[in-house]
Amino acid sequence: MQKLDPEKKQSIIAAARSRFHRYGIQKTTMQEIARDAGLSVGTLYLYFKNKDEILLACTQVFRSEHERAARLILHSDRAADEKLRHYILDRFRAAKATREGTDCAAEIARAVIRLDPHRIEAEASLTMLTIGQILQQGCETELFHHVNLAVDVEVFAYSIAYFFPIAGKEPDPPPEEEKLLAIVNWFIAQWQRP
Repeated sequence: MQKLDPEKKQSIIAAARSRFHRYGIQKTTMQEIARDAGLSVGTLYLYFKNKDEILLACTQVFRSEHERAARLILHSDRAADEKLRHYILDRFRAAKATREGTDCAAEIARAVIRLDPHRIEAEASLTMLTIGQILQQGCETELFHHVNLAVDVEVFAYSIAYFFPIAGKEPDPPPEEEKLLAIVNWFIAQWQRP
């Protein structure tokens, strides 16, 4: 069995992400992805058997970026309140960039959900886990005093869900970063009360 080059795989994913965002999934061919990645079509098929596999690999990149950002924030020297603000705003900006970065965002979102129906739940679980870890750190440093982790994480997550719509289902008015930050700050104030 031939050993596959991880750099070639990454160049395929990068080429596909760019093309999917620019032209959509349906209008993108395997030949175009291969060309953009600087590979032959035959080589492309050694790595991925179809566009669905490539799309799933692209979504894994987004997940990996989320996990990396969460780890960096959790292990930073910031106080828990700053970690929470930073983490939520980072997620908001990443979600907004995904939704607004292309006219094809709704098509991509539908395809991802079709291929991986548990994707939204997995992202929500990672978000809730990270929020819980930040709150726990705040309790351990005695910055937060009135925290019921299981309940507060869930209530907080539901309170900010409006700000993280799925592409193609944006609310009116659109979510604003300043309003999200106001909600985050309100919760922080509740947890910090003496």
